[in-house]
Amino acid sequence: MIAKVLVDIKSKNVDKTFDYKIPQKFIDIIEVGTRVIVPFGKRQIMGFCLEIKEKSDYSKTLKEIDRVIDMESYLTEELIDLAKQIKEETSSLLIKILETMLPAALKVVYKPKVKLINRNNLNKELLPYFEYSDEILLESIENNLYSLVHNEIKKSNIKQIYDIKSRNKDLRIKYIKLTKKPIEKITEKQAKVINYLKSKKDYTEKSIKTRKELSITASVINTLEKKGYINSFYKNIYRQVTNLFEVKNKEITLNEEQKIAFNRIVESLGTEKIFLLHGVTGSGKTEIYLKAIEETRNRKKSVIFLVPEISLTPMMMARFKAKFGNDVAVLHSGLSTLEKYDEWRRIARNEANIIVGARSACFAPVKDLGLVIIDESHEATYKQDNQPNYYAVDVLKRRIKHFKAVLVLGSATPNIDSYARQARGYYELLTLENRALNAKMPKLEVVDMKKEFISGNSSSFSTALQNQIKDRLNKKEQVILLINRRGHSNFIICRNCGYVFTCEKCDISLTYHEYTHSLKCHYCGHEEKIPNKCKKCGSEELRYMGSGTQKIEQELSALFPDAKVIRMDNDTTRRKNAHEKLLHEFEESGDILLGTQMIAKGLDFPKVTLVGILQADNNLYNPDFRSCEKTFQLIMQVSGRAGRRDTEGKVIIQAFNPEHYAIKYAYNNDYLGFYEHEMRIRRLAKYSPYYFLIQLTVFGSNMRDVFYNGIEIVKFMKRKLNNQAIILGPAVPIVKRINNRYICEIMIKYRELGNLNEILHHVLDNYQIDDNYVSIDRYVNIG
Repeated sequence: MIAKVLVDIKSKNVDKTFDYKIPQKFIDIIEVGTRVIVPFGKRQIMGFCLEIKEKSDYSKTLKEIDRVIDMESYLTEELIDLAKQIKEETSSLLIKILETMLPAALKVVYKPKVKLINRNNLNKELLPYFEYSDEILLESIENNLYSLVHNEIKKSNIKQIYDIKSRNKDLRIKYIKLTKKPIEKITEKQAKVINYLKSKKDYTEKSIKTRKELSITASVINTLEKKGYINSFYKNIYRQVTNLFEVKNKEITLNEEQKIAFNRIVESLGTEKIFLLHGVTGSGKTEIYLKAIEETRNRKKSVIFLVPEISLTPMMMARFKAKFGNDVAVLHSGLSTLEKYDEWRRIARNEANIIVGARSACFAPVKDLGLVIIDESHEATYKQDNQPNYYAVDVLKRRIKHFKAVLVLGSATPNIDSYARQARGYYELLTLENRALNAKMPKLEVVDMKKEFISGNSSSFSTALQNQIKDRLNKKEQVILLINRRGHSNFIICRNCGYVFTCEKCDISLTYHEYTHSLKCHYCGHEEKIPNKCKKCGSEELRYMGSGTQKIEQELSALFPDAKVIRMDNDTTRRKNAHEKLLHEFEESGDILLGTQMIAKGLDFPKVTLVGILQADNNLYNPDFRSCEKTFQLIMQVSGRAGRRDTEGKVIIQAFNPEHYAIKYAYNNDYLGFYEHEMRIRRLAKYSPYYFLIQLTVFGSNMRDVFYNGIEIVKFMKRKLNNQAIILGPAVPIVKRINNRYICEIMIKYRELGNLNEILHHVLDNYQIDDNYVSIDRYVNIG
């Protein structure tokens, strides 16, 4: 039997499978997806078995698989096939895609070792290192002796090998158990272990706990095991992913609108079908999801449920756990490495059939998928920008095709592309036009901040918003305030010469963060101390410009000193479980929740009756064809947090350009009007959904070389692509340098794919010259 193995080397030259003979002892163990150790060149390396065949087309003698890492596979054939499809589209390395699919705990570490071959001929200076072992770590040898090591390898007196271990220690837990062998001569410490185990149930205890309790070393236990007085064994103990705060399971009766949507979803189970569930905020989409999941579960099928933000995962998981118990597994970046690994194993073993998570949960190793739900499906967070580039919605469309499953895209503000697809018949539209529980849509008010400034109000809060906050605090109701910028101030400027403090690695201003009293770059993470004077002219006349969440929090404390303000942004939510703790604190005792985009969707707090949107037009004039759509969606989403129960809600939108069509359509709660307006503009400008878009980014350390390379790529593509395709660029973006890498961009607009994939593969193979690199974004319309 032959295994086709993909080796763990990040190189295009070896991005393919190699044939290895499966030794007889591994015939019944190795399966598709198993990780193995194989000889590759002069070293051993980890690889994935992607296929098993009877014979090889390779005519020479095959090497054998050295050893097997896994007794069970964590990759299904369906996931491997999916990885190959992503590789073809994105030109990413297959090994990188597989690593993205798998939890980090399954990655291995290669530690270089040297093995003694000929002790008699070995240089005397190296002999002491091999006194107790024929294999030692290379790092244990002094650096100044490395030239000797190199020479001795050439003479074949020693050879370099690799110690291949899991990145984490043994992922199982070791137990020890007392045997029935009569006790004879033992030491005092060994007797302690025997007596300790006698006091335990089944004479069994964890090895590490025994050592801690008795203050002994591992050698005491090892000696007892050699003498036969105890046995050791390993158990797979799952690290429980639990919520800090419980939520009671509520049985909710669906209204007529909800029943129609629910029935259509359930009727389609067992077939490949995509629904666009367009429901206004607060219309009860989650209740439909829960009922549909319950029905799918009753049919013994698995469910993948995606949410766009980690902040929503704990809340959603709490509801799911209350209803479905241990059938729920959760996957998101807020979990520890081992928690993710355990949840992945539970899914792979069919011990959990309902998967709740963020973007990466789209790769969950389910074997019988029946239903996929993507909540807030318009969100850009479902797109992975780093290599390998993927879009979770697109990945799950491929998976439902394989499993003949149903996909539900839920949103109060579907992205333009999704709505256009349902208009053309690719998706079936399900509509919820009314709020559940007879709640009314909130009243909206737009405040022109130009007039506020002219009237002498230089605060971040309009007079109307201040009055409304005061009113809600007096009534013991809650307020949500959204500002789309974290930090304290946007930038620091010298009032004497106009110099703005910028990042030393990127062409972007540094943001002032008061909590750490530092300037930070939100692109590369660079951080530096607050300056006392201008770098350019030496003046001490420095001013903090703009408003971030920290500065708004200070203003709130000054205006409403008795109010309890909870701030949520990337700075306050870095620690584990921070999202859940902050949201629970707000629900229980908070007055005002202040935050960035992460508080704009999915939150359901009964006492919130007022929402304020500061700088609503902040992103309208970004050089991005989606900026109007993003602004409209953000206003609509955060407005939906107000008045979700009996008390009518109020939303105040503050803007310097209140007449902009994105704000006016949001004010009128008119999604269709906005959609038709935006479609007219997109048609004229030849943007998505009328054209498919691909963006190439060329980056390197020298601007001239980067731009020249971009020009050559455009010339090549214009020669190869048909006349229907439009190629724009190369162009230099507003932020032309990030982390000391200069950037230029090329945009391709096309209607038919043709041979475009082949051309893009050629660009990646031939135009990545010296330190110039090319990346491809196939999801320009998302993000």
